[in-house]
Amino acid sequence: MRTTLTLDDDVASAIERRRRQLDHTLKQEVNDLLRAGLAQAEGGRQPQPPRRFRVEPFETGELLIDIDDVSAALDIAEGPWRR
Repeated sequence: MRTTLTLDDDVASAIERRRRQLDHTLKQEVNDLLRAGLAQAEGGRQPQPPRRFRVEPFETGELLIDIDDVSAALDIAEGPWRR
């Protein structure tokens, strides 16, 4: 989610100082600090950061089809009974 957030000067400088010490991006540091603050506000429960999704490359080899022929591409993808 993208949003605009206005930080007080003291908060911004503290985040920037911590970000540089830990060699984090601003996004990473703000998310980590918000998670920690939310966990404390919720009684110490530590929410887990979302797992990263990784797309593995796949060698298509001869599986490539001519997508200029839309009807043939749909026949391959959905089968000839799609009509």
